[in-house]
Amino acid sequence: METSRTGFWLSFPVYAAVAALCIAPLLILLVYSFFQVSFVAILKEPTLKNYVRIAGSDTYRWLILKAFGSGLGIAAITAVIGYPVAWFIAKRVKVMKSAMLTLLLVPLYTGDLVRIFAWRMLLGAEGVLNTFLMWTGVIREPIGALLFSSLATHIVLTYNYLPFMVLGLWLAFEALDDRLLEAASDLGAGTLSAFRRVTLPLTVPGLIAGGMMVFVMVAGDYLTPQLVGGASGVTIISAINDLFGTAFDWPLGSAIAWTMLAILMLLFAAAAITVSRSTLGKALTGGEA
Repeated sequence: METSRTGFWLSFPVYAAVAALCIAPLLILLVYSFFQVSFVAILKEPTLKNYVRIAGSDTYRWLILKAFGSGLGIAAITAVIGYPVAWFIAKRVKVMKSAMLTLLLVPLYTGDLVRIFAWRMLLGAEGVLNTFLMWTGVIREPIGALLFSSLATHIVLTYNYLPFMVLGLWLAFEALDDRLLEAASDLGAGTLSAFRRVTLPLTVPGLIAGGMMVFVMVAGDYLTPQLVGGASGVTIISAINDLFGTAFDWPLGSAIAWTMLAILMLLFAAAAITVSRSTLGKALTGGEA
């Protein structure tokens, strides 16, 4: 009894900080999402009109769908690229594994603006790539579509969030017992069959974990679409920013934010249930494998 009481008081500052800095702001947003704006005054009369407005707006529905579509697309791209990279680091690198992981994370040590402007220098009309292609004679004039386009946005987003996918998959590959693959080979399974029946199912939790991290960060990215997206840079996040800023419609901005958050929480719950029921998830949580 005394031990549990001591543990509670030792962990109380952490719980208090989480409640004050994370939960309380979200609850304030939730409360504001039921208010209305009249000119420059916020009418504190509870109503569901903001959520009805979001459901009935083609623009907001499209921007929300666009955000989640981009998240899924970038998650899929990073999974295809990150899967062999994570496998190589986990199963083939023996001596320099820590160095490889550190090298993978080096871009994250710089700020978002630094990475984005580096890509602008690379993809711009007078950037490194266009200059090189013109110098080699491949093109005669700069390719304008390389920058300020949806293509540029997806390239930069993939670069920015690929490390998170690789880390999730690397943990899954580290937990994968090589003896299972040897057993599959002894039983006559070929490389493709062993991958389909052993490797892929056992690394799905890492794929889901990495995919959810990438999905959430892409869906909530504000800077990248604004700085390299051009006309395609309008996102649901920029719409929320405008509502809290120039439009002074905090209730509608809060309602959109909570709509996004509710969808993300449902997706997280589904992913958590899937991972917890897997062999890797049970091992990480101390359950029976």
